[in-house]
Amino acid sequence: MRLDGTAMLQGTPEQVWAVITDPAVLARTIPGCQSLERTGEDSYAMVVSVGVGAVRGTYAGQVSLADKQHPRSYVMHASGAGGPGSVRATVPISLEAVDGGTRLTYGADAVVAGAVAGVGQRMIAGVAKRLAGQFFGAIDAELTGTAPAAAADVPPTVAAGHDTAVAGSLVPASGPARGPSSPGVAPTLLAAAGGSLLTLLAVWVGWVLGRR
Repeated sequence: MRLDGTAMLQGTPEQVWAVITDPAVLARTIPGCQSLERTGEDSYAMVVSVGVGAVRGTYAGQVSLADKQHPRSYVMHASGAGGPGSVRATVPISLEAVDGGTRLTYGADAVVAGAVAGVGQRMIAGVAKRLAGQFFGAIDAELTGTAPAAAADVPPTVAAGHDTAVAGSLVPASGPARGPSSPGVAPTLLAAAGGSLLTLLAVWVGWVLGRR
């Protein structure tokens, strides 16, 4: 399954990179994110609560980053599995300075298996677009300083906006997940983005990421 998209964000590529690669920010902006844990250099484990149609469940996922070109691009590799099925995705993410901000572009090649795959590619792709919109809207709020303050919810081992997470440190999502129960594991892991995400959506997010 192919998932492509763009987002216009209100900040320079450097500012956007800092936000979408901040584990504490991602933990509170990825739809359905329950926890985010750094497991090694540029690798993370996450737990998300998601559902597609009548198929709902909790997924454990892994995200790693490769080919980082700060602050222009990177490639996110994501995988996740739960009772309703599994997903694997490779997500190139690029940032381009444009008038008034930064254009983020992602193109995900995702493989979805299990009961969740029976929902249909068109429905999952549609939900991916909606979840990506929620995720990038939350990221934009972080960039513009309009996001609700959540500093008290961030553990001492991970300061929001800094790459201070150590292997094994856990970043809980601050407060309830934003928006309704997230109907789509693929977009959630994208944004786990970042994202990218997305990202992790994703998938943002993806979504999950230590910067260098």
